[in-house]
Amino acid sequence: RQGSTVESTCDLFDDSLSRDMSVLSSVPEDAVKETGSKSKALSFAMRHRALRVATILCPQEVIARVVVEEMYFNDAGDDYLNKCAFGSYLAKEIESMGLTLPHSDLAQISSMHFPSFARTLWRNHAAMCSSNPVLRGRLHLLLLELCVAHHEVEWELFNHLFEELQRLELPRSLLVACEIAVQSKALDMAASQDQLQVIRTVETATSKLLELTTNELRSSLLAGIEVDASQCERTLYRLISIVNAEHLHPDPSSFVQKLVEASVTFSQQGRDGESKAFNDAALRVCAHLSDFTIAKNISSAIPPILVEERHIRESLESSAFTDSICSFETSVDER
Repeated sequence: RQGSTVESTCDLFDDSLSRDMSVLSSVPEDAVKETGSKSKALSFAMRHRALRVATILCPQEVIARVVVEEMYFNDAGDDYLNKCAFGSYLAKEIESMGLTLPHSDLAQISSMHFPSFARTLWRNHAAMCSSNPVLRGRLHLLLLELCVAHHEVEWELFNHLFEELQRLELPRSLLVACEIAVQSKALDMAASQDQLQVIRTVETATSKLLELTTNELRSSLLAGIEVDASQCERTLYRLISIVNAEHLHPDPSSFVQKLVEASVTFSQQGRDGESKAFNDAALRVCAHLSDFTIAKNISSAIPPILVEERHIRESLESSAFTDSICSFETSVDER
């Protein structure tokens, strides 16, 4: 059957598409071979890829009609098909990590209570995967996705997974975890349920990410390893998109200060590309501010030793004050 790619089709299986292109899909094939169930893993992987291709080539209504005509499932509604898409992704990931699936039927897998299954996986396999450098980040991220897959969140496990990723110092997995927290609307739900510890946990994770990113860059430069400034810029862009999310860092003064300090350090080392990446990241945070007092505090919080870096300080002040004043004047005019 032929069909054109339409917006509804992409929306239907958008989660499975984005996840498959994340860090989760980067585990080497050798790790799959070690599981002893390669044929099953490939089988689920092939089904998952076939489903992705179908969502790209076929309109949503065509997929629903085929499901009904072929009697694949009893329900062809959007919610159920979304669950099946996630169930297909889940089966592929579980099998490729050598873990046991409770069912071999996609319909049954898709109808599971995912947060409960996340607790079961964590209870049975956390120790094994935490000691496996290839799988530990992958399992933690999958469990996090299971935690937020329903319209409810397993907050205790959610917090614990973030704490473990920080303890293990896995920057790439931690960055994806923060993106999941924002994109899944888990932070909005946490705020509405007064789960303040969850918000603080994600905030702490972003600060840890900045620390890990800066330390990794410094270590690479000290070791004489060439650093891709554009990759650094892309990583910081993703990080600041999280920091600027609603509910996180209402006062980002200390975060901006660390960005500026890193920018100055790399500038003094003649690493202009890295220096600009951190400076631009600081500017993005400041441009997002709407509170004049906080913007002023950010400027005054910059240590005197950095005053000599006038181009950095002045650009920070300009961005923070201009955006804050415009926002303030707009709010006054609307009263």
